[in-house]
Amino acid sequence: MSLKSVSTDILTQLAGVISQLSDADYAHPLTVLSGNTIGKHVRHVLEFYELLIDNTQTRRLNYDQRQRDIRLELDSQEALKRIKSIDSAVQLLDLTDTLQLSADLSVGGTGGSVQIPSSFARELLYNIEHAIHHMALIQIAIKNNFPLVILPLHFGVAYSTAEHQSH
Repeated sequence: MSLKSVSTDILTQLAGVISQLSDADYAHPLTVLSGNTIGKHVRHVLEFYELLIDNTQTRRLNYDQRQRDIRLELDSQEALKRIKSIDSAVQLLDLTDTLQLSADLSVGGTGGSVQIPSSFARELLYNIEHAIHHMALIQIAIKNNFPLVILPLHFGVAYSTAEHQSH
């Protein structure tokens, strides 16, 4: 599988689960998520993807500079629309292009930031792994709170783990 097809698979799984939730369930604070919502986890995943896509021209990327669009936390239809848009844009990425990744490491005025050379392929892989991590948390929330939601077989499971478990 290519990185782009894996990304499509992950986003399709996420969309399939979101589409089974009402907006009330999607945005409901859950104890198992420490009071967070499924929508907040989805927003977080999608904003990372959007940052990668939005920086194809500048080739400068900092995941700490997200917009934190509240609509993605509350409106499942908005999230589904954005997933479709993200998937289309990912297909157009030139994964051989390089970029400069920045990370803000300051807390309370101490620390600073780092700059790291990267590539669109590396950052797409990061976004896939990041999405799987949040999907694992979403899986726990679904199983604990929404037992009628049907989860894909390997929803929130790393590909290497799924492969290991198949033997």
